[in-house]
Amino acid sequence: MKYNCNKMREFASAIMQKNGLSKQKSDLFAESLIAADMRGISSHGVTRLKTYAYRLEAGLVDAHAETTIIKETPALILMDANNGLGVPAAMDAMKLCVEKAKTIGCCFAAVKGGNHFGMGEFFTDYAAQNGMIGIAMTNGPAALAPIGGKKAILGTNPLAVSVPSEKYRTVSLDMATSVVARGKVTLAKKNGKKIPEGWAIDKDGHSTTDPNKVSCMLPFGGAKGYGIGLLIELMCCGLAGAKSGLTMGSFYDFSGKKQDVGYFIGAINVGAVVEEQKFKEQSDVILTSIKESPRAEDCDEIYLPGEIELNRAEQAQREGMEISDVVVKELEEISMKYKVPFN
Repeated sequence: MKYNCNKMREFASAIMQKNGLSKQKSDLFAESLIAADMRGISSHGVTRLKTYAYRLEAGLVDAHAETTIIKETPALILMDANNGLGVPAAMDAMKLCVEKAKTIGCCFAAVKGGNHFGMGEFFTDYAAQNGMIGIAMTNGPAALAPIGGKKAILGTNPLAVSVPSEKYRTVSLDMATSVVARGKVTLAKKNGKKIPEGWAIDKDGHSTTDPNKVSCMLPFGGAKGYGIGLLIELMCCGLAGAKSGLTMGSFYDFSGKKQDVGYFIGAINVGAVVEEQKFKEQSDVILTSIKESPRAEDCDEIYLPGEIELNRAEQAQREGMEISDVVVKELEEISMKYKVPFN
């Protein structure tokens, strides 16, 4: 069923405000959540609202935390999210990087003490809208086995990069280093559906299509995904000082253990080395050569990274965002619990 995007933003924000989060942070959080659903990335949309709210209510996330600077150089910052909600903390880091990059040329922030920050593109797109290249990565609870292993060691450790363009809007890559995000397995489990072969393995190291038997996710591209995921782990854990995938708390664990997720976020001001307009024009030449390249017989159109998602978002704004019946039931549940109307 489809729901009005603006009303869903208001609902998500109201739920978070009921749990002590300020209106400003709740609105930002809701914008991130709905942006994911509008793009068709439902694994990072309102399906997670219930868990975010419960974590605030349980005191596992500090609703009043502010992101602080521990150490700062002209182009590198060490920050502490102080167990605050992930979206506001990561956006604090990106906004500071963008501001410093205006004069320095580039800036990166390593952040510790964080929580799940949702869709990485939400932050990198902010940089792109300011004429910069945005980069965001985060580690997460152990969910991915190294090549040849059967025990989860690394998180699915996503990476997002957004590049501004004149003709083609923003070009964005937002990907987990597993074959797919772990949230897609969680969503399949909720909806009672099987998962494709090659996504994950069971406790014995065998491939499984049953989301209930998943023990570990598999890295995309074999050793390549594993290697990239490990490097992200080292930057988010080693550089920021956050917990590793093996030691951090799970997003779905309510036993009292904090997550302490790490982020590595940055902005590159293209205008510092080349005129911004010239950069966009040169980018458009490359992008046009891709869009107009010869297509295979069964291909109607060649898409750029993030283009399909932006098309979906525009359609969702016109027609409404799709939410599964199972997720709707969860939203109705928290609507009653927190006395926030859902319709």
